[in-house]
Parts: sequence; C-alpha cells; structure tokens
Amino acid sequence: MSLPAPPAAPSPPPPQTRSGLWQRLRGARRRTLLINIGLALLVVIILVFALMTAFAPRENPNPVRTVAVTRGTVTASVTASGNSESSLATPVSFVTNGVLKTVDVKPGDVVTTGQVLATIDPASAQTTLDTALAQLANAQAALAQAQAGPTDIKRQQDALAVTQAQQSVDAANDTLSTARKQKDLDQTSTDTAIKNAQAKLDTDTRAQNALVNTAEQNLRSCQQAPPTTTPTTASAGVASTGSSPTSNDCTSQKNALTNARNTRTSTLQADQQAITTAKQNQKNTLLNDQKAIDSAEAQVTSAESNVKSAQLSQQANLHPQTPEQIAQARANVDSAQVSVDSAQRGVNETTLVAPQDGKVLSVANKVGEVTTGGSSLGSSGTTSGGSANAAANTAATSSGTGFIVIANPSQLAVTANIAEADAAKVQLGQAARITFPATSATATGTVTQITPQSTVSNNVVQYPVQVSLATAPPGIGVGNTASLSITTGTKSGVLVAPTSAITSTGNRHTVVVRRGDQDVTVPVEIGIVGDTTTEIVGGVNEGDQLVLPTVATSTNNGFPRGGGGGGGGG
Repeated sequence: MSLPAPPAAPSPPPPQTRSGLWQRLRGARRRTLLINIGLALLVVIILVFALMTAFAPRENPNPVRTVAVTRGTVTASVTASGNSESSLATPVSFVTNGVLKTVDVKPGDVVTTGQVLATIDPASAQTTLDTALAQLANAQAALAQAQAGPTDIKRQQDALAVTQAQQSVDAANDTLSTARKQKDLDQTSTDTAIKNAQAKLDTDTRAQNALVNTAEQNLRSCQQAPPTTTPTTASAGVASTGSSPTSNDCTSQKNALTNARNTRTSTLQADQQAITTAKQNQKNTLLNDQKAIDSAEAQVTSAESNVKSAQLSQQANLHPQTPEQIAQARANVDSAQVSVDSAQRGVNETTLVAPQDGKVLSVANKVGEVTTGGSSLGSSGTTSGGSANAAANTAATSSGTGFIVIANPSQLAVTANIAEADAAKVQLGQAARITFPATSATATGTVTQITPQSTVSNNVVQYPVQVSLATAPPGIGVGNTASLSITTGTKSGVLVAPTSAITSTGNRHTVVVRRGDQDVTVPVEIGIVGDTTTEIVGGVNEGDQLVLPTVATSTNNGFPRGGGGGGGGG
C-alpha cells in the first residue's frame, strides 16, 4: 500500500494582493480589541452585582419556629393488625366419664341455648340415684318416728324382743345344765373304766404269777429226779448184759417256764396299757365336757346381755325422742337429700346441652367411644363500657378445649402480635379502636387477654394480645383483617409540648426555651409520650416558648439563599 502524497505548500500570494491582505488584518485586530473590551466590562458588572448581592440585607433562609407550652390532653397508643375471631368460644364437656350413646351435632351446625348436643349411658348414674333415694326414704322414716314417738307396733316389737331374749337365756341355761350333767356322767364312767382296768391287772398278775410258779416247780422236780439206766448193746454176734447211768430230760419243763414268763409279761403290759388308755380317755372326755360347759356359760352370759339390751331399748322407746335426737334425725334427712340432689345432677349430666347460642366448631368423639369428663370454661366477650376488672376476669377465663366447642359469631375479638417494647405498655381493660380495611368499618373494644408466652418472628419478640369488640359491625365475621389502635395511656389538663421539641438521650430529656432574645437549653421531666405530643411533668411552665428544630431551605438552583454563584467565561 502506498502512502498518500503530502499536500502541496501554498504558493505565495501574488504581489498585487499583498496590500489588501494587510488592510484586512488591521481591521481584524480592531474588532478583537473591541470584543475584549466588552467582555472585560461584562465581567466587572457581574462582580459588582455579586458583591452587592452578597453584602445586601436578606431574609433568614431558615426562620426560627417556636411553640408555647400549653395544657391539654396526651394520648399514647399502640398499633397492630390481626384477624377477627369469635371471643365467645365455649368448650362443653361431660362432667363424668362415660360411653357416648348419642352425638346429635356436627361441626358447622347452628345450635341454641339448651339444645341437646350428646348423651352418655345413664345406667351407673341412675343406680346411684336409686340408692340415694332409698337412703333418703329411710332417713325420712326415722325422722317421722323420732317426731311421733313409739307406735303400738313398736311397743309390741320391743316386748317380743324382750321375750325372745329371755327364752334365749332359758335355752342357754338348759344347755349349761345338760353339759354339767354330762360331765358328771363321764366322770363316773371313766372312773369305772379305770377301776376295771386296774382290777384286771391285779387278777391277771395273780394268775400269771401262779402259772410261772408252777412251771418253775416242775422244772425243779425234773432236775432233782434220780438218773435212769438203759441196757447195753452187744457186739455183732455177741450178747451184752448189764445197765449204764443217763441224765433226766427237762427240756419241756424249761420251755414251759419260758412260755409262762413271756405270757405273764405280755399280759401284764396289755393290762397296764389299758389302764393308761382309760386314764387318757377320761382326761380327754372331761376336757371336752368342760369346754361344752364354758361355751354354755358364755351363751348364758350373752343371752342375759341381750335381755338387758332389749329391756333398755324397750324402756327407751317408751319415752319420746329428745330435741337433740330429732335434730340429728333431721340432719340425716338433709344429708340424704344432698346425696339425692348430687345423684340427680349425675343423671342430668348424662345429657349434654348447649350453654349458649352459636355454631359448633368441633366434636371430639364418636358414638361408642369413651369421653373424658371435665369442667368446661368459656371466655366471653367484654360488653361495651365494661370495667377493667370485668375485662381482667374475662381474660382469666380459659377457653380451653372440650368435647364440643361452640362459638358465637356475634361476639368477635381480634388477636394481634405486638412487639415486646409496646406489649409492656398494654394492660387488660384498655380501650381500643378497631378498623376493618376491607369495608372501612370501625368498632370499639377492650383488651381482654394478654398471652404471657411470647413468639419470635424475624428475630422480633412479640406477644399475642386479644381485643374484644363491644359490637360487631354489620358484614364483619370471623376471619376479617383488622387494624388495632390500643390506647395505652391518656391524661387531661397536663402540660403538653410537641414531641419534636424534646431532645432525648437515654433517660435525659431537654428542650430549648426562647427567653427574650436568647435560647436556653433546659432539662425537663416527661410523662406520657403520645403520637405527636408529650406530657411535661417538670422543667418548664405553661406559656414558655419552645424552639422547634429548623429545616434548611434552598433556591431553585440548589444553592442556599444569600450565597453567590460562579460565572462563566468564554
């Protein structure tokens, strides 16, 4: 690629044009001089104007504003939002446990006061009532008798009781006499048996001893007899003659003696055992006889005591009851009546009825299931104009949960979460204004419940607060969005100043007071802090002028009024 050729140098003007060019240059210098002189004059004029504007008197761009300390009313409030709900939600439960027999409602049903909601099996409660009625009848009969005195039938009964008791004594005495006679008979018979056994022992002793003596004599006689001789025997084929001496044979006598002695021993032992048995039999028999006597004597004593008791009862029944006895009988009737009333309530409470008009929110159990008894406490709304104490009592009533929960849509409340710092200012019974943005409806109410358990949302500690409406506006029901403004404090006739006039640093508060042509910072003590005004407790007086904070103003060009602006050059 070749580079473009440089432009050719201008050729000098021809001689004939040089004089004209000179004249043109002289004219140009003259115009430039005039222009510069004009610009210099313009700059001077601008500087003079700026200096005149800067040093000329002007209005204060931020005028001082003051406000007087006055007497008036200060109202502090806390705002929040929530949704409307029923404040009269009553849990209803059976008082006692039982098996559900019928359930007559379901969630969403509208019920009226006194309408039957459900029933449980009344068999056990009815049995208790029947028993209590029987006891009441007995107590009433006893009272009537105490007041009327003994009847003819009662007197006959008492006489019969004495006669029967006396007959029992006679029978017991007969039994005692029989027992004693039996003991005498047994004493005689056992004595005879012992004597007979002893006599047999004596007889057998003599007889056996005689037999033993005879056997001993026979043995001695055998042993004392001379020996006898026997012929000798010859040798085979040879005759032998003559005799040899032999001993007497007493073996049978010895055996006879041994047998006699053994027989005597066994016989006498048997006789001795018979005596021992007879004596033991006597002891046992007489012991049993004595037991029978002791039992009969105890029966006599008991029967005689029964006679005495029957006689005393007869004597007591012959006289009218004392005032103390009649009073005791009357007290027994009253006690029995209380039991009947309690049992009747038990029967009545097997039928569960609606305590208020409303809509059924929930039903916990079905037919055939066991329902747990318990008290049912409902939280009711605060009426218009109710006192703080009434609101506190209402808030203290726990809505809880029950077998059936009934809500009254005409009694509404709004529950809102309030930040911890503001919740500390809220108290039961404080007035509130409720606004429903969807319909622009408004209502008044009071704080009826403050939940002590906090919640945390986005690291902010909040406490649920319930405001009950005095009257629900038309068209407002459960679930509407609502805005709350709770009046946490109000004072009338106090020193009031704008909150903006007070400077606060921690617990130290000051105001600037205009005194003549001087502004003085004064510490003050404050009370209720309202939305725009604050109560002044001390430090200033009514009528003192407080200096409000100034607000800077500006010109259209953005420079403060009274300031200078820069110029341009060319």
